[in-house]
Amino acid sequence: MDRPLDVGHVADTLPDLGEAIENPRLRPVGVVGGLVLLVVGAGLSVAPTTGGWALWTNAVAATLVFVAVPLFCLGLAAPEPAESRFQLGIDLTHRQRQAVAAGALCIVVAPIVMALGQPIGFTLPVLLAAAGLAFVGSALVLTGFIAWTSQVLAEPGHA
Repeated sequence: MDRPLDVGHVADTLPDLGEAIENPRLRPVGVVGGLVLLVVGAGLSVAPTTGGWALWTNAVAATLVFVAVPLFCLGLAAPEPAESRFQLGIDLTHRQRQAVAAGALCIVVAPIVMALGQPIGFTLPVLLAAAGLAFVGSALVLTGFIAWTSQVLAEPGHA
């Protein structure tokens, strides 16, 4: 089998997601990228459209927002760079970053489930699955940040 098609070789060359969420370069990419996508998506959703473009404009706006929010959360959860303007004072543990990353993935997958599941015809089960994914994802993201906030408030001197 050709080397690029060898499953074992490809699996060995994939980046470790544990290392990816510990990379400080994720902070500026996530925060700035998430904000830009959110502003563009919000701008598209309030822009006046007529005719057949309204559906596509709303679909693109919703997609941008559904990608922007998890990207922004991952940016906030990333470790702080040593020397940067992106030092926000948010320093999550590895476990808290994992919760935020898993939640962000669930939030991104929810509209994909809706888009792929609607043509099948199981409307209610697909809607429930997507809503469940979005709910669990939001809970995981909040859990990561609430755990960090609780940890900071429990430290001496924050009474």
